[in-house]
Amino acid sequence: MWTISLQGDTRTWEEVTQAGDRPPTCCNFPVAVARGSMYVFSGQSGAKITNSLFQFNFQEKCWTRISTEHILRRAPPPPARRYGHTMVAFDRYLYVFGGAADSTLPNDLHCFDLETQNWSVLKPSFDSQVPSGRLFHAAAVIGDAMYIFGGTVDNNVRSGEMYRFQFSCYPKCTLNEDFGKILRNRLFCDVEFVVGSEEVTIPAHIAMVAARSQWLRNKIRQARSIRERHLEKVFGTTEVLEKNLPILRVDLSDSVPEAFQMVLNFVYTDHIDPTEKIEQPVCIRIVLMIMDVYRLAEQFHMLRLEELCMQYLEVAISHCNVLEALHNASKLQLFCIKEYCLKYIVNESNFNQIVMSKEFETLEQPLMVEIIRRRQMPHVRSQFEPRFEDSGTTLEQDMELFLNTSGKEFTDITLMLDGIPVPAHKAILAARCTYFEGMFRSFMPDDNIVNVDFEKFVYL
Repeated sequence: MWTISLQGDTRTWEEVTQAGDRPPTCCNFPVAVARGSMYVFSGQSGAKITNSLFQFNFQEKCWTRISTEHILRRAPPPPARRYGHTMVAFDRYLYVFGGAADSTLPNDLHCFDLETQNWSVLKPSFDSQVPSGRLFHAAAVIGDAMYIFGGTVDNNVRSGEMYRFQFSCYPKCTLNEDFGKILRNRLFCDVEFVVGSEEVTIPAHIAMVAARSQWLRNKIRQARSIRERHLEKVFGTTEVLEKNLPILRVDLSDSVPEAFQMVLNFVYTDHIDPTEKIEQPVCIRIVLMIMDVYRLAEQFHMLRLEELCMQYLEVAISHCNVLEALHNASKLQLFCIKEYCLKYIVNESNFNQIVMSKEFETLEQPLMVEIIRRRQMPHVRSQFEPRFEDSGTTLEQDMELFLNTSGKEFTDITLMLDGIPVPAHKAILAARCTYFEGMFRSFMPDDNIVNVDFEKFVYL
């Protein structure tokens, strides 16, 4: 990489000292500049074509490979590897179009969100005239539109066509961030989960937890029933002002606190990132922790989280950690993960290296026998192979269903709008609207009925 100064009279080239995980030597790739960084996607390196996205920070002069496959947020995969494509930057997005991808010329328009670091495929409006697939074309952003010109189309025909793609700018949806923030700040928490043998208390919000897991919803109902019996015994009534109520406590003595905290992060934000507090991207500690999360996801009947954990483990399990993962899966009775580990070990390209390792010598004898037997019959289909025909429900879907059905059982505040009572959930309102957050923090009546000035509220 080289740079030339455009200031002053000196026009000399200087080589840039680069640090970090730089892209391989390649050609036929585009670059785009956004937010103080340069981005490089895919390209051709000899006979090898990659589909990695790399970021070069101009100030730090450091490369970073942007990875999406190791983060549990159910992100769509990046575009297929390609060369001869274009990439432009607009707003907070990078747009990739065209190129040759495995002997095809796709015409999908891919979009990368620089904030969420998620890829997506944009669907054009029904009246669009979509250009055919092409490579070695040109793309430029003028105003709020992208223009595509030329390129090589089918049968090596050189095109002279020009297309215009109109960008749309919408406010970013902050639902996940808003709920994640109220979890981190621990505002208006109304339940404490007592987790593990050491009885670690983890605060949360009844409305959020009850919306995402029916199993936890039933545990909250049981804890409420216990508290009501306690109030009846002490005060002779269950009609006690909220400020005098003891906080609801739910016992989860058979759970691991760190794993349950990650489950809570998923409950509020629909994703978890096990590498946030651990520098090593794929270490055995993370693998074992995700297995604990998977066990809780099974217990709480959270299918979407189960699938995300399996997807992560399938990427993270390797030669150096598969035996420990197998041991842990067997101990925790996680049969789907155990089955995956067995299949990984007996695979032709993995078996010799794993069996000849020192770690294999310390493996329990029953697991050794199971590996040898599986090696003899590798094609036997197990009943424990993971199957996810239904990928579960999203945060948005769970919240919509909860608010329209069982959520009415867990309302904890009533808004009076022109004399009309509107039952609601304090935590959800505070998370999504600073108006309600400020109101609840500065003034909360004993009867949990808030009179809202409708005209003022509409104005705000």
